[in-house]
Amino acid sequence: MADHAFSVACNAYGKTSLRHLHHYSVYGISKAGDRIVARVTEVKRNVRTGFYRIDICHEENLIATMEAVSYRKDHYFVERDEQK
Repeated sequence: MADHAFSVACNAYGKTSLRHLHHYSVYGISKAGDRIVARVTEVKRNVRTGFYRIDICHEENLIATMEAVSYRKDHYFVERDEQK
């Protein structure tokens, strides 16, 4: 779930992004039927890199975190306004 949330966040600007580095920490577990939520924070974004923290929670209980760095390529996978 953290990987998917990270992918959505770092590709949200329309440029192809790749995961460069990542680190997981697990603090607890969830049970079958638990509703878990991923919360992504973009800590910082530069021209080529983005720094993200992804928290996985059940209700208000932190289950796991992922810290990841993305590398942004020049390729746009969505049409930009000035290209229309």
